[in-house]
Amino acid sequence: MTEQLHELVLEVLEAAKERGLKQKDLAEISSLDVVALSRLKKANDAKFSTVVELGRSVGKKLIWVDDTSDLAELVSKGQLF
Repeated sequence: MTEQLHELVLEVLEAAKERGLKQKDLAEISSLDVVALSRLKKANDAKFSTVVELGRSVGKKLIWVDDTSDLAELVSKGQLF
């Protein structure tokens, strides 16, 4: 699980970079400090709540759906967002 969370951390960092945000900016927006954000980038020990907070900071959110769900259908019906 920690590997998947780390991948999400890296995705958030990439999204922040695409928005022109530096790590310092992302730290200010989120509840993390610059040192903690730097550690997350290098380590595989992110907490789920931290990933959720970082995602919110760049306009992303995690959703929970059944593994058998058809995501495209759920989106088209407006059941996800």
